[in-house]
Amino acid sequence: MKELDRTLGIGAQVADIDRIRRILGQEELIIVGHSFGAFLASMYAAEFPEHVKALVLVAPSGVLVLPDKDGGFFEDIREHLPEEQRADYDHFLTGYLDFGQIFSKSEEELAKSNRQLGEFFLAASGEKLASGANGSADNGGWMVQAMYFSMGKRHDYRAALRAVQAPVLVVHGENDLVPERVSRMYAHSFPNARLHVVSSGKTRAAGRAGHFLLSDQPEELAAVVGQFLAECR
Repeated sequence: MKELDRTLGIGAQVADIDRIRRILGQEELIIVGHSFGAFLASMYAAEFPEHVKALVLVAPSGVLVLPDKDGGFFEDIREHLPEEQRADYDHFLTGYLDFGQIFSKSEEELAKSNRQLGEFFLAASGEKLASGANGSADNGGWMVQAMYFSMGKRHDYRAALRAVQAPVLVVHGENDLVPERVSRMYAHSFPNARLHVVSSGKTRAAGRAGHFLLSDQPEELAAVVGQFLAECR
C-alpha cells in the first residue's frame, strides 16, 4: 500500500503535474480537469497556489470530503441503477471494495473490475461512451486502487483550497449523476470561484448535460470556458 501511494497516489500525481510545468518552463499553469482530474487539479492548486493562473473544473469528483454524509459515488450509482441491476451491483461492489484480498489480484483483474464499475456508472446515468472512445482493455488497474489507498477513509480538503487566489470556474451538467451539491462544494471552497450549470437541450436532438459534458454539450462548454479564460488574460 505504501509503495502504491508513493508511486501512483495523489502526491505522486500532483508531483507529475509540477514536473510537466517545469519541463514546459512555465511559471504558471491554467489547468483544466474533468471528474477525478478536477480533484487532482484542485490538489495541485492547494499544494502549489503560486503556480496556478486559473482552474477549470468540469464535473468534479465528489471526494473533496470523505466520508460523504449524504452518501457518495457508490451510493449514487446504486440509487440510479435500474432495479434489475442492483443485486448484481451489490455483489460486484462487495468484491470490488474487499481490500483485504486486493493483493491476490492481478493488474488485468483489477483493470477489468474498474471497467465494470464504469459500466455500472454509465447504466445508472443513462449515458453512453462518446463516439470514438475506446472501451476495451486499455485502462489501468492498480492506479485506481492507489487512489483509494492514498485518500484514506477520512479527509476534508476544503480548508486547503482557501489558499488558492487564482480564478476558478466549476462547470456542472444538470443531468450529472454526481449531485450538483458536489460542484457547489468546490465552488464555495475556493475564494475566487464561480459555478456554471449547463442545462440539457430543449429537444432530444440537442442532447443531455451529464457527466461527460465534452461530448454532451461541447459548444456550450467551449463557450463558457472560452469566456472565462478570456477574462483571465
